Amino acid sequence: MPASTTAWDPFLEEVLGHRTKHYGWLLSLSYLEYIGYRKMIKSLGYEHLNKGSFHHLSDEIQHSFMLRELAQKSFHQEWQSGFSLDSIHQISEEYFQNLDHEVHHKVLAVDPQENPVLCYMLTSYVIEKRAMKVYPAYLAKSSEAPVKYTLQKIIRDESEHLTYLEGKISLVPSFSSKDLEDLLEAEEKLFQQYLAKMAMQLDQMAQSN
Repeated sequence: MPASTTAWDPFLEEVLGHRTKHYGWLLSLSYLEYIGYRKMIKSLGYEHLNKGSFHHLSDEIQHSFMLRELAQKSFHQEWQSGFSLDSIHQISEEYFQNLDHEVHHKVLAVDPQENPVLCYMLTSYVIEKRAMKVYPAYLAKSSEAPVKYTLQKIIRDESEHLTYLEGKISLVPSFSSKDLEDLLEAEEKLFQQYLAKMAMQLDQMAQSN
């Protein structure tokens, strides 16, 4: 990740060094997984579901639950404190919505017809690329067994999803490697914005604890 030395590593170290921030971060990841599941359901009509996409859907909602359960069990005091999570949800939603917009704009540039399946594949591909940066970095800095077990399971699944999506995208003749690079660059900027907003929100949570 190009900006890891200036934004990602310090963010992760700060979050993992503070219980309240770590708790909020876990719930943000859980909510992002949930949004991914929800958007896939909306993008893929029943007729477009196949074995691969069904497996992907099942894993995404399972990841969301696993991360939320981890937050609840590992940070029971924080869970019981009744923190408002509206702002965390809003920041996560904004990241996904902006990425959706970038993908939709790029798809229309190469195909003027609405193509929800291609939008699903591209958004999922970019998100899985991000996941394969976020979760391994998180795992490398984690020491607690429950966290490591959960992250290892998610990483295995996300790696499989990425391989599946790479195979599907390679079959789309209208989309070039340059188009994919453009989307990844756009996502990088959006992720940095997400990190900045999350850092501010987690600071506020920590101060109110």
